[in-house]
Amino acid sequence: MTTWQGHKRARPLRGGARDAYEAERRRMGAGYLILQARAAAAMSQAELAQRIGTSQPTIARWESGAQIPSVRSLVRVALATGFELELGLKRGAKTGPRVTMANQ
Repeated sequence: MTTWQGHKRARPLRGGARDAYEAERRRMGAGYLILQARAAAAMSQAELAQRIGTSQPTIARWESGAQIPSVRSLVRVALATGFELELGLKRGAKTGPRVTMANQ
C-alpha cells in the first residue's frame, strides 16, 4: 500500500494543476501560513500543538481552514516557529483579511 507522501513524491503536481493548488492554498490565508511556518520549523502538528499549549486536532483545523485561529494563537504559532507576526488594516481593501508571517 502506498502512503499519501509516497504518492505525492511519485506523482507531483505539474503546470496548471500545481499553480491552481498553490493559489487555493494562498487563498486559505492564516491556515496556509501556519502550515508553511510549521514546515519551515520542521515540526509536526503534534509538536507545534505541544509548544503552544493546544491540541493537534486544533492545529489541523487551523491549517485546513475549518477554524480560524485567534490573533493570540497566531502570535504563539509565530513565536514557536521562529517567525514574526504582522497584522494590518487597509481602508478600501477589495479582498478579504490578510495575515502575513515574516521569518525573523
